[in-house]
Amino acid sequence: MKSTLLATAALAALALAAPANAAGTGWYVNVSGGANWLDDNGFTAVNGPDTLTVNTDADTGWVISGAIGYSLAKMVTPGLRVEIEAAYRENSVDGDWSSATPGLDSGLLTYDHSAFSVMANAWYDFDVAGVRPYFGGGIGWADVEADGTFIGGVIPAFSTSDDGFAWQLGAGINFDISPNVQLGVGYRYMQGPEVTLGAPFAANSAAGDLDYDNHSGVVSVTFVM
Repeated sequence: MKSTLLATAALAALALAAPANAAGTGWYVNVSGGANWLDDNGFTAVNGPDTLTVNTDADTGWVISGAIGYSLAKMVTPGLRVEIEAAYRENSVDGDWSSATPGLDSGLLTYDHSAFSVMANAWYDFDVAGVRPYFGGGIGWADVEADGTFIGGVIPAFSTSDDGFAWQLGAGINFDISPNVQLGVGYRYMQGPEVTLGAPFAANSAAGDLDYDNHSGVVSVTFVM
C-alpha cells in the first residue's frame, strides 16, 4: 500500500509539473554510454530423440549510443521531442550445455552477445524543481549476434545472428551544465530479436532461441543547437 501511494504521488507530481523542453526549441545532438545488463537466458530444445539444454550467465557489459533529435515544443506540445538513435551493446556470456546424445552429453560455452540498433524515439520532459525528468521509448531495428565457442563439442566455434524489430522504454533526468549543454543519467530497457543456437555436433538436430533483453544505465551529454 505504501509503495502504491508513493508511486501515485510521484505520477501526480509529474502530471502537475510544468512541461519543459530539455533540448531547447530546435535541434540537438546526444551521446550516451554506460553499463548494460543482459538477462540470463537459456532453453531446452527437443527435436525427436534429440535434446539440447543451454544455461547462460551474462557478465556486465557496455552500451554506447548517439542520437540527433528535434523539439516539437512549438509545433505540437511543450516537452515533447523526437530523435533517431543508433546504439551498440555487448556482453560476454558464460554457460553450460547438455545433450541426450551418447558420448557427447555436456560441456561449457562462452560467447559475446551483441546488438547494433537504430531506433526512432519519443521523449517527454518535465520541469521539476529546476531539473528535467523525462520518460518515453522507441521502436526500430536491431541486428543481434552471438559469437563464441562450445567447450567440449565436436564443432567448437559458432556464430549466429538475426535482425528485425526492436523496441525500448526509458526514463531519466537532465540538468543544465552550460547554456547549450546538458548532462543526464537514465535507464533503458531494450528488447531485440532472438538468435537460434544449435548443438555443437551434427548428430544432434535440436536448436533453441537465446532471448535478447537488456537493462542499461547510461550517462548522457546533450548539445543544443
